[in-house]
Amino acid sequence: MHRSVLVAFDFDHTIANGNTDTVARKLLPKENLPDNVKDLYRSDGWIPYMAKIFELLHSNSIDIDQIKTAIINIPPVPGIETLLKELSSRGCEIIIISDSNTFFISEWLKNKNLYHIITQTFTNPAKIDDDGLIKLDMYHVQNSCKLSTVNLCKGQILEDYVKKRNDEGVHFDRIVYVGDGKNDLCPIIRLSERDVAFPRKDYTLIKMLNDVENYQIPKINARIFPWTDGVQILKTLEEKIGFSKSFL
Repeated sequence: MHRSVLVAFDFDHTIANGNTDTVARKLLPKENLPDNVKDLYRSDGWIPYMAKIFELLHSNSIDIDQIKTAIINIPPVPGIETLLKELSSRGCEIIIISDSNTFFISEWLKNKNLYHIITQTFTNPAKIDDDGLIKLDMYHVQNSCKLSTVNLCKGQILEDYVKKRNDEGVHFDRIVYVGDGKNDLCPIIRLSERDVAFPRKDYTLIKMLNDVENYQIPKINARIFPWTDGVQILKTLEEKIGFSKSFL
């Protein structure tokens, strides 16, 4: 019997070894970042904040090509390209769930020749208007999950995707989730005992998982394996999970 495996990745600090939004923001001279913009995300959220950053970049004549170059120059997390290509070659279904945006992620993946192996990317939509301004929107608006931001609940996105694939006749024998940040906690909480979670070492997610009482984290059923590079993830899947070519 064919057993399908879904591997879901965060993007910033998980696939790309940096934060795409921060890289774009750093193109703007510090003196051109007003205090009211600096504090905007605290009051209105990250999407309105980044929308304002894009407006400031545009008004400071920092064009799309400059922004694109900065994004594609973010290096991959060590070993992650090997991991993605190997997972694809073994028949895994690979998705990305990220609080970045469609423009940044697609340009980065295309530059690294990885775009074609990602089944689907779930992130905030971005488009470039006729004046060359990046227009940003929320992926969705939600208030049911207190662990997540209003614009993106990764746990709900993951659950909806699994249900959609089930309805299409694809049943995942196991789900693997790879991430690093606070917003990766929600999907990990929703994983089953058969599933596997990989929180990146020395980042927020693993610190939270190591202090469940202080962060009041619900019981986690999935097996947890901290990681530092993509090859280590592949090795762990092979050695601990029996994840080999014969598994799929």
